[in-house]
Amino acid sequence: MGVMDNEKKLNATLERFYHRFNSFNSDVLKQLGEVIKQFEGLTPSEAHKLAQELRYSTKINKIFKELSRISGKSIKELNQILDEVAKENVGFSEVYYEYKNKKFIPYEDNEPLQRYVNTIKKETKNTFKNLSGTTNIGFTLKDEQGNLIYKPLKKVFNELIDQAVFYSSQGVQDYQSGMRNIIRGLADSGVKIHEEKVGYKSGYNRRIDTTVRQTVLTGIRKINIGIQERIGEELGTDGVEISAHFPCAEDHLPYQGRQFTNKRFKKINTEELTRPIGDRGYNCGHFIFSIIMGVNEPSYADSELKKLNTASNRKIKYGNKTYTAYEASQIQRQLETEIRKQKDRQIIARASNSESEIMKAQKKITQLTNKYYDFSKKAKLEIYKERLSVTGYHRLTSYDEK
Repeated sequence: MGVMDNEKKLNATLERFYHRFNSFNSDVLKQLGEVIKQFEGLTPSEAHKLAQELRYSTKINKIFKELSRISGKSIKELNQILDEVAKENVGFSEVYYEYKNKKFIPYEDNEPLQRYVNTIKKETKNTFKNLSGTTNIGFTLKDEQGNLIYKPLKKVFNELIDQAVFYSSQGVQDYQSGMRNIIRGLADSGVKIHEEKVGYKSGYNRRIDTTVRQTVLTGIRKINIGIQERIGEELGTDGVEISAHFPCAEDHLPYQGRQFTNKRFKKINTEELTRPIGDRGYNCGHFIFSIIMGVNEPSYADSELKKLNTASNRKIKYGNKTYTAYEASQIQRQLETEIRKQKDRQIIARASNSESEIMKAQKKITQLTNKYYDFSKKAKLEIYKERLSVTGYHRLTSYDEK
């Protein structure tokens, strides 16, 4: 079915892009934490002098320069991946061209398909270009009424300096107390990309690492869908084959890995399922391939699908609750997200020298990590250490027992 349809390789590709921008997020948090640290213990006059120096520093410009660098590197790498995905999708259809006695043109020589792929490349390139805009990158932080408000990075930087100047005049204890919520707010937000969208009064804000991951996945899916549709139209294919993976949600289990006529597949997606197969908007990870019914056996034998489906339906008891393997995998994802969030808190707390926040974050990280490993082991699910990883995080064992 193609290399990019291999679940492990696809996830590894997505994680590589995610961690590149997660590393950027960690570096920004660290730099903001270092700003907080510099003001601690200063007299009011010293704090004002430092504030002036920081406002005229090149710190923000350096951050955007680094973002531009990793964005350019990512665009180049993603273009290569999209060409690979296109090549695989075209190669999958070769047997059907032979069956129809039509000339098969490899992707390398297929100019119409190359033009289509280039349009997808331009779309993804624009997303990465938007990252370089000085107002498109920032944080979502709570205002005085508790509402989350998006603020560009430069504004956050200047307001952080103002807050540091104010609290530094209140004494060391008040400074630490006053900056505590600011540290948490920055860590919990993470660096966000801001997009103006219809229906969102204050725009649409998503973490930069999550946005990049989704951009890569969307590009891969568009290539798969677009090329399969074009092949289907050219050959007059009459069916589809659905990819298979573990764990699979219960509603899609009867269909994954199987072949269906176009008419039957349309009925499945429009009448039998509330969550269409192949629709990423509904959190579906399946890929769809155009086929000619009866020419090839499905890529998955019945015995393989039975094994996959039995594993997905396996009941897992943890605490007072019972989960399917798919539901357990969603609990895994939630734990991974919370662990990364606490690691972000520890990174900025360590940079700002906030002892109480370091202690709280480290204890929480240890508790959540232990739960993650225990839950995964009892659920017999693969442990994804890379999903727990946050660049710049170092475990501080001395804080575990405090």
